[in-house]
Amino acid sequence: MKPEPKKILIVDDEAFFREEVTDFLRSPRFAEKGWIVDSAANGAEALEKLEADPADVVLLDINMPGMDGMEVLEELQKRHLLDRVYVIMLSAYGVYDNVVESMRRGAKDFVNKSEPLDQWIVRIERGFEWQDLQWRKQRAEEELRILAREVGHDIGGTTYFVLTQRVNALARLVEGNEEGEKAIQIISQILARIKSLADDLGQVAMAWDTRETWRWEPLDLRRMLERLLQEFAYGNPQVQIVREWEDIPPVMGSRPQLERAFLNLLLNAGRAMPEGGTLTVRTRREGDEWIAVDISDTGVGINPRMQDKIFRIGFSDWHNGIKGSGLGLYVTRKNIENHGGHIEVQSELNKGTTFTVKLPVQAETHSESEG
Repeated sequence: MKPEPKKILIVDDEAFFREEVTDFLRSPRFAEKGWIVDSAANGAEALEKLEADPADVVLLDINMPGMDGMEVLEELQKRHLLDRVYVIMLSAYGVYDNVVESMRRGAKDFVNKSEPLDQWIVRIERGFEWQDLQWRKQRAEEELRILAREVGHDIGGTTYFVLTQRVNALARLVEGNEEGEKAIQIISQILARIKSLADDLGQVAMAWDTRETWRWEPLDLRRMLERLLQEFAYGNPQVQIVREWEDIPPVMGSRPQLERAFLNLLLNAGRAMPEGGTLTVRTRREGDEWIAVDISDTGVGINPRMQDKIFRIGFSDWHNGIKGSGLGLYVTRKNIENHGGHIEVQSELNKGTTFTVKLPVQAETHSESEG
């Protein structure tokens, strides 16, 4: 059986070194494994080739004239290519600061040019293993996305409609019968929970959608949050709302995904304060790179032992006994990460919780027509 092709891109401005590594990796022992080797003499050429056809593993020199390796990493991050390639940094110096900085910017490994080429093979094969794991993860997510969408659509659509009609018919038949009316009330509550779960499954499917399916547009986060807060106030009249707006630039993103992320956080805040409290929503700049949105409540808080689990599927351990579907915070995290951002939480039992969403100042360069 012919092995699956595995592509390596060598990026180095020193022609002799670049050719030596290329010839070594193109030897018959690696060709038999399906290795395809290409090279680039500078960062701009490397980016052009990776845009056209991403390599599995990139051997990237740190010190190059023009665009150096660190700048290439930054550009890969901006173009959302860094999560598709396994970057191994190359340096003639092996300085510890280079290792730390390259890893911070998204490289997966580091090798000193002075090491024998045979010793590079383990690192390259580790990169291929990482790619295999990424492929399996993507395949699993795609299967789960289809499952979530189909199940959510079926349960939340036709099935829910039919069952609701039958329950309404039964309610008319048992009208005046105390036990029958109580049973109908319980069934109606169960149906409402099933509908909510189906809706959440639909949101999970959307969170797993590929970037190509999103409609990208410039978004005014303050306006989006203001509209969501109006909905929140209607459903939570017992909660006082405090707004602290700082000027922030628009972000490029998917309106449905970001709206769902913030809506889930507001819904959680409402559940945490059933008897009332204060909700504070704050927008601010964090340096030149990030926009931050803080959503703080004075509710029941999150058990410290559970704070590292709250973004996983299935979390619904509310301190006050109010349970959700166990999907909301997972969808929130996924949607934020889809935009190159991240979410943090600080919480103390019986004092409250603050979720902080951080989004890149320029999350994407697509125009509306490209979205």
